Amino acid sequence: MTRSRLLEAIAGGDVARVAAMLHPDTAVNPAQGTTPLYRAAVAGHHDIVRLLLEYGADPDRPSGGHEEGLPLCAAACWDHAETVQALLDGGADPDAAEEGGWTALLWAAANGNLESADILLDAGADPGRADDDGDTPLTLAAIFGAYGIVWSLLEHGADPSAPGWDGATPLEISSRLAAADLEAMLREEVSARVEGEHTVLVAHGSAPDGTRRVTVEARGADGGYSITRQRGHAAVATVLESALGLRPSADVLLRRVLPYRDLDEDDETWWAAVHALQSRHDEETFLALTRLCESDDPVEREFGVDVLAEFGQETRPGRERVVGQETGVGQETRPGRETVIGRDAGRAPYRDRTLAILRDMARHESEPAVVEALLHAFGHHADERALPEVLDIVNSPGRKPTVHDPVALAAVLPPDDEDGLATLIRLSECPDDEVRDWATMGIAGLAADSARIREALTTRLADRDLTTVAEAARGLAGRGDRRALDGIHRVLCEAGADQDYARDLALEAAQELGLEISGA
Repeated sequence: MTRSRLLEAIAGGDVARVAAMLHPDTAVNPAQGTTPLYRAAVAGHHDIVRLLLEYGADPDRPSGGHEEGLPLCAAACWDHAETVQALLDGGADPDAAEEGGWTALLWAAANGNLESADILLDAGADPGRADDDGDTPLTLAAIFGAYGIVWSLLEHGADPSAPGWDGATPLEISSRLAAADLEAMLREEVSARVEGEHTVLVAHGSAPDGTRRVTVEARGADGGYSITRQRGHAAVATVLESALGLRPSADVLLRRVLPYRDLDEDDETWWAAVHALQSRHDEETFLALTRLCESDDPVEREFGVDVLAEFGQETRPGRERVVGQETGVGQETRPGRETVIGRDAGRAPYRDRTLAILRDMARHESEPAVVEALLHAFGHHADERALPEVLDIVNSPGRKPTVHDPVALAAVLPPDDEDGLATLIRLSECPDDEVRDWATMGIAGLAADSARIREALTTRLADRDLTTVAEAARGLAGRGDRRALDGIHRVLCEAGADQDYARDLALEAAQELGLEISGA
């Protein structure tokens, strides 16, 4: 067997053919030329990567072909996340550097490759290791506008004040780019790279962290050039300010985020500002939010309510599910609008004053977006005093329920309130799968136990949505009702590979009933 045939099979992603070619004395670590492992890594063939590692391929051996380097750097550069994980599992050094001091994390940050960056950070990659020119993962992510990567780097201990090669800090970089016309800047840059007549093409899409991704390409007779960036610079600036202890006013943050409301997938830039303000817990910020809630502008009111949803609260997480960004960024829960059931309130020095403002607003607010924000806030406060306002909103004539209806109602519902329970049961019969699911979860999580509650949960065992079935089974099992068995059996038999949450709930329900499920 020649190495060229092996490289050809690897390039084609032919796992069976590669497996047939490999044997204990196969030269998988050649002294010269392209290594088989690099060829598999750059193409993202993670199954072949694992095969080669089993046969002794060195994950930290640089490839000798033209402009080639480390397999891990190649996989991270092209965001082949499963390949990154396979190489790390095979012993690759997450901080190994190739020419110029470039590590896999630097490549991932420079290209906005969030999933690969998260895997590398979780594997222990140094979040502050710079290349030979002095750029760090944080400065490169700031240039790209990769909000999710910046967030992850800070969570893993990156220094927000460390400058890049030109002396500019990540905050200076992101603030400058947030104020620029990104698309015009990219058009100018790609045009300068292509000689003669050329055509400029622009493509927009959503990045893994939810911010907008822009690719600008110039095509000419003699070739082309393209650049990709994210419109995450404003969110990056906000999270860096918080990390540095800087405190721009609520008005400044609101003005910063407004241009992104129609760009971000789930209002990521908005929520970066919201979370920055929620962490402050001071009177000056509280009064500024109060003024926003009294504004004639509904967007200002919505922003004020979103911040007050958790302003000044120190919470201890209980059993919760999150609506909003997950993971993520492919992994963990990222900043976004979070709706929580079962959160324990900790110290909340602004709780009573905030709740009074929100309740007063709810009595006269008619703007739909602000009403949704109020429900979201009541769900976080989980205070029974807000029950009248929540019921008035949820039961308002002509209202089309959203997930915030059952979440808020379940959070403020006392154990003995029959009218509230009837409304929550009605929501559990809503045509919308999500509303039905959250309402069922709300019923299941009530502290009360009654025939009415059990019958409502039993009805949902026949639901078309398996997560709703699992929530109902968990609620029945927690009450010792063996009718949960029908739901447990159905979920475990029907749940697909992407329905781990429903399966886990069913297994919890089985455990509550003292059942042992083998092979689940």
